[in-house]
Amino acid sequence: MKQTQTEHQEAGAEQTGPGQIEQRENAAMQRKSGQPQSWRAYIEQTMPTQEAAAKAVAQTQPQRRPRKSRGAKAAGEKAGALSTPVRETAARVKAQAEKGGNARAAGEKTGALSAPVRETAAKVEVQAEKGGNAKAAGEKAGALSAAAKETAAKAAKGGLKGLEAAWEKVSSLTAEGWDRMGQATGKVRSVVARHPISPLFYVTLVTVIVGAAIFNGSYTRAYAVSVNGQSLGVVSSPDEVDSIVSNVESRAADVLGESYDYDADIDTIPVYITPDELSDTTQIEDTLFEGVGAYMTAYAISVDGTELGRAATKDELYQMLDEVAQPYIPEDAIRYEFMEDVQVYPIEVPANTQFDTQAVRETLSALEIEQATYEVKKGDTFNAIAYSLDMWPNDLSVLNPDVIVDKLWVGQELVIQQAVPYLSVKVTTDETYEEVITSPVEYIETADLYVGDTKVKEQGEDGLALVNAQVIYVNGVEMGRNVISTTTLQEATTTYTYTGTAPRPVTASNGYFIWPVRGTITSNFGGRNLWGSYDFHLGLDIACRTGTGIKAADGGTVIKAGWSGSYGYLVAIRHDNGIVTYYAHNSSILVSVGQKVYQGQIIAKAGMTGNASGPHCHFEVRVNGTSVNPRNYL
Repeated sequence: MKQTQTEHQEAGAEQTGPGQIEQRENAAMQRKSGQPQSWRAYIEQTMPTQEAAAKAVAQTQPQRRPRKSRGAKAAGEKAGALSTPVRETAARVKAQAEKGGNARAAGEKTGALSAPVRETAAKVEVQAEKGGNAKAAGEKAGALSAAAKETAAKAAKGGLKGLEAAWEKVSSLTAEGWDRMGQATGKVRSVVARHPISPLFYVTLVTVIVGAAIFNGSYTRAYAVSVNGQSLGVVSSPDEVDSIVSNVESRAADVLGESYDYDADIDTIPVYITPDELSDTTQIEDTLFEGVGAYMTAYAISVDGTELGRAATKDELYQMLDEVAQPYIPEDAIRYEFMEDVQVYPIEVPANTQFDTQAVRETLSALEIEQATYEVKKGDTFNAIAYSLDMWPNDLSVLNPDVIVDKLWVGQELVIQQAVPYLSVKVTTDETYEEVITSPVEYIETADLYVGDTKVKEQGEDGLALVNAQVIYVNGVEMGRNVISTTTLQEATTTYTYTGTAPRPVTASNGYFIWPVRGTITSNFGGRNLWGSYDFHLGLDIACRTGTGIKAADGGTVIKAGWSGSYGYLVAIRHDNGIVTYYAHNSSILVSVGQKVYQGQIIAKAGMTGNASGPHCHFEVRVNGTSVNPRNYL
C-alpha cells in the first residue's frame, strides 16, 4: 500500500518525544493488521531514532576535527566509527557494487544503518554516477568496519534473501533495530510474495536482449545452395535462387535454339552468416550453366585459314585427310604432308548441333583446277609460252613431258594446267635403285672434222651403281631427290672421241631443221582420205603461193634435183648426220645434184606439179630411208 504525502509529513513532524512510541505502536498494529508499510515510510520513521543514537555515541567519544574529503574515500573515513556489524554490511555493499549493482540500490537495502552510514553510501553513489565505477567506490570505502562490509556483500550476492540476513545482523545493534529489521523483512517478503520473480531473471532477460541485438548486427539470415548434393554457395533469399535458375534456362535456350527447363535437384538450407560471406550470384549461375551441358566440344578443319566444316571428333577429320592423301602415297613413303596449311582444332558448339561430315569429305576430295591446253602459234618458243602464262619453263615441261622444247610446230597443243586435288599431297619416299654410270668421254682433236663435229674412236662401257635416295613427290609428280648413298656395282670404261678443229663451212649441217616455208598445214604426217580413198601421207603439206621461195632446212649436199613422178619437181638434200629431206611439187628448181647448200638457202620455187590439188610445199624427212614425222625435227 503506497503511503500518501500527508502521512509522510505527519510522520516527519513527530520525530521526537512520546510520539515515537505511538509510531512504533502504530507500526506494530499495521503489521498485525496485515497492511504492508512502504519502504520509504519505514526509512522516514527510523531516521530520527538512528540520528539520536548516533549523537549519543558521538558524545561518549573524543571530539575529532573534521577533515575535508571528496568521494567514496571521505565517506569511508566518516564511517570508521561504525561497529563491526556495520563494516560487514559495507563489505557486502562493495561486493554487490563490484558485480554490477549500483551503490544506490545497496544503500536502500541497508536503510536500517545509522545516518553516517547512509550519508557515506549516498556519497559513494554520487562518486559512481560521476564516472567512477562501483568497484572503485567500494575500494575507497575501505575504512568501513569488517562487519559492515561483510553484511553488505552478502546482501548484494544473495539478492532479497541476503538483504533479509543483513537486516537480521544489523538489528542486533539495538533492541529497536531488531524491531525495525523485522518490519523491513516483512515488507520485503510481502513484495516478493506479490512479485515472485528473481532479479536473475531480469539480468538474464537483459543479457539475452543485448546478445540478440549484437547477433542481429553481426549476422544475417541467408540460404546455402546445393545441386545434387554439391555445395555451390550462399545467397540472401530463395527468390535469388529462382532468378539464377531463370537466367540459366534463358542462356541455355539461346544456345540450343529451343526452350530449356532446368530440372536439377536444388536444395536451399537456412543459415546465418556475416554479410561479406554471401556468394557471387554470377559465379553460381555460371556453375549451374556449365552443368547444363548446352555446349559440347567439337572439331573444325580449315585450309589456308578458311573453315571447311566440322565433325564431332577429330578422328573423323583425320580419317578424311588420310583418304585424300592415300592415292598419292606409295608403299615406300616415309612421310606425307599437305602443301596447304591444314588445321584441325577444337571448338565449342551447341550440344544439339548436327554435323554434315559428307560435305566436308566431298570438298576435300574435289578437283580444284581443270585441265587446259595452249595451241602453238607462229613465232612461239617454249620459254616464251611459259613466261606469257606466268609459269616457269620447267613447270611447263613437267606438264608436257613428251614435248621436245626445241622442236615446236604451229598448231601443237601444250598442256598448261591440269586437274589437281583441292589438297596437294607432298610425299617423301625412301628409294633404292640401280643407276647407270655413263662412260666418261676423252676427246682427241683432229683437223679432219669441222669445229663442233665429233667422231667416236673407241666406245667405252657404262658402269652400274646402287643408289639410295629420298625422293619428293607432289601429287605423284617428282619434284626432287636427295641422294643419301651410292655404291658402285660396275666400273665404267672411257670412251675416246675425235673432235674437229677445221673451220665449219656455211654449207655444213647445224643438226636441226628450220621450216622450209611459212604457211598453213593442209595435210599432216600419217593416214588420210584423199579423193575418196585412204592413203598414208609421208610428210607435211604447207600451203603457199606459187613462186614462193623454198629454203633448205639445214646445210648439206643435193642428191636429187628434177622430176620425180607424183612428187613433180623434187629437190632432195643429204645432211651431214645422214638424214635426208625432200621438197616436192615445186614449179622450178634452183640447185643441181652434188651442190653444197647452206641452211636457209632458197633451192626451189613453190608450185603444184605432180599429184597436187593446189600450190604448196611437200616437206618430208627420212631417217635411214624411212619417212618420219617432220614435226619432231622442225
